Amino acid sequence: MHFKDEMIEMYNEQHSKEYRNGDESAIQYGSRKHYCNLLQEISVSFDYKISVLDVGCGTGRYFHCLRNVKKLIGLDISFHMLKQALNPVKKKEIDVANLELLCGDIFNISISSQFFDFIYSIGVLGEYSPFNPYICNKLFDLLKPYGKLFITIVDINSRMQHLENELPNLKRRILAKAFPFLPSKIKKYFNRNLSSLYMTDKEIIDILKRSAFTKHEISKYKNPTGSGWQGAHYDCLAFK
Repeated sequence: MHFKDEMIEMYNEQHSKEYRNGDESAIQYGSRKHYCNLLQEISVSFDYKISVLDVGCGTGRYFHCLRNVKKLIGLDISFHMLKQALNPVKKKEIDVANLELLCGDIFNISISSQFFDFIYSIGVLGEYSPFNPYICNKLFDLLKPYGKLFITIVDINSRMQHLENELPNLKRRILAKAFPFLPSKIKKYFNRNLSSLYMTDKEIIDILKRSAFTKHEISKYKNPTGSGWQGAHYDCLAFK
């Protein structure tokens, strides 16, 4: 099954409701709070009202973090997740003049080039969808001159991938426990064999260097132990 079909199947009506129900608490801690602060910081860095694209917006978990926005488009492949995004977390705090939700994927999006000042994607690329030169330049083309792109990509050495709606067997649970202590080459071997889309920082940097972006910044963020999702992301900010 293609990864897109897998994600549509995973984020069905029931799972989407459960995901939305978890937003109220999730946004208060760990990585969610970290990314909310980053989105606010980036969006206010523009000295004019901006147009924004949220790639893989899900339930709209981060809509309320944005500031200085005249138009926000939330894009997701799951109709059920978008249905939940009609009533996003902290809805009263959303400061967006015009909010539009689109069901589809970035590979086939029918939006004219140079439309957005800021594009972000959190917990999607390099996790549920590939990050490669094609998608990198696709996002570049959608940005206006001097636009900014912010994405997160899971560090392939930080955790062993498994589907959210799949209960791992005993062997997988044991391997997941041992994973942090394995050599880097072994970690990459296991994740690659699981068809993981996780990446190394060198792979990400290579793609960004070969892209049309003029400058980029990458830092590593590890979710605090005991606060939900366990692993580390590479936070990537690129400039047009």
